[in-house]
Amino acid sequence: MPKNSSSLGSEESKLTGSRLELPLVHGVAAIRSQSASRISWHRHPCYELILLLDGSTAYEFSDGLKVDLPGGHFMLIPPGVEHRGFDDIRRPVRLTGIMFDPKEKFATRNTPFTLSGLDWLKKQFDSNAPQASRMGTELRSHMKTLPQDFASLDLDDIPVLVSIRLKLCSILFEAARQITLFRTFEPKHTVQSAISYMENHLAETATIEEIAEHVQCSRARLFQLFKDGTGLAPNDYWQRLRIDHAQELLTKSKRSITEIAMDCGFTTSQYFSRVFRRYCNLTPSEYRTLESNGTEI
Repeated sequence: MPKNSSSLGSEESKLTGSRLELPLVHGVAAIRSQSASRISWHRHPCYELILLLDGSTAYEFSDGLKVDLPGGHFMLIPPGVEHRGFDDIRRPVRLTGIMFDPKEKFATRNTPFTLSGLDWLKKQFDSNAPQASRMGTELRSHMKTLPQDFASLDLDDIPVLVSIRLKLCSILFEAARQITLFRTFEPKHTVQSAISYMENHLAETATIEEIAEHVQCSRARLFQLFKDGTGLAPNDYWQRLRIDHAQELLTKSKRSITEIAMDCGFTTSQYFSRVFRRYCNLTPSEYRTLESNGTEI
């Protein structure tokens, strides 16, 4: 993960491959952020596997590619590929990042992989450009049992150490296997219709029940489809759309902060500023000033 990332309300737990005596893995990071964090342009000499457990965020690449990464999905970034959080921001998320290199010297040590197995692993990961792939049942199961607080692990306990090594290897194997079965992520028709409704009612205070009635499904079913398809609950997704619209208005219009807040469905400018800061790590005024000065955010 990038060294220059920073956040408010963010917890990060790291574990090095050397501590695990696992040359294949350079490092593991478990991140839980309640607010936006900065992820500026960077690249790695090894592969980076990003597994998004909860939330929804997006990454952009120096060649112009943008990848939306919903909860329950993962993405593999090849070595040397420059990338960052979209608009220099990673949204509030819970994720795990694994840095690894199948070509590392002694990479088979303390793993179930042979040299040919690692060659297969590398071939699968090299087969596609960075894209969001849905976690299958096996990968989800491995992620659920991978500890998120590495500082609490007693790695002098051999069973604990071996268990972590095997979990990491299993995650890499399942990600490689599933990436070959990847199908482009498309929200179901119900979710697409709900999103269109939200986009057309950003300034209004419609309820989730009204959206569910519009797309002709129950409220509970809408929540389930939204969580499966986007990684977010409908209310959270709607709020994110409003913040995205607010960013556009702050950049392209001279309306006051209060007017923009109302245009984006917020009842007060104070509440708008608080939510905006959580998503963008800046107040609306700070965001507008940086944009007007041509400063990269």
